Amino acid sequence: MDRIEKLQQLVQAADTLHINSEWLDYIGVVEYYPEELVITVKAGTKITDIQSVLAEHHQALPFFTASDEMSIGAMYANGAPDLSDSVLGVQIINGNGELLNFGGQVMKNVAGYDVARLLVGSKGMLAVVTQISFKVMPKRYIDKLTPHQPSQTSALYQAIEKKLKQVFDPKGVFN
Repeated sequence: MDRIEKLQQLVQAADTLHINSEWLDYIGVVEYYPEELVITVKAGTKITDIQSVLAEHHQALPFFTASDEMSIGAMYANGAPDLSDSVLGVQIINGNGELLNFGGQVMKNVAGYDVARLLVGSKGMLAVVTQISFKVMPKRYIDKLTPHQPSQTSALYQAIEKKLKQVFDPKGVFN
């Protein structure tokens, strides 16, 4: 029985799920197609490890990473700036312990809800993420990008945004 099957059984048997340290070493590249600009990694893989694999082919992740020691799963769960635009697909274990795949490894793979992007920033409250597929970019293009800087907004704008998020923010529905 592999790690995914064990994790599925834990989810099925538990009212609440506590991931212990043995699951933190679920790391590595599952598939990487440099010519297609697509990489699929296990959720525990550190950003530095992904960047070193991509660097061999002069490629990089197309989103800003504040901490390279963080795992890609942690960054996905916390919702890094521009990360959702790069997500192509995700493999998860839902609350019933079912292993599900959403999205894929192609840019134009849209049918129904885009669950892979919906889960970005969900803090792991909706599913256990096991694998993530990303589009990557040539390094020379990424080097020209600047990190995302939060803009200075007026108090009125912030108040309006807060009210809209109470109505339209998916996190409000699931909390």
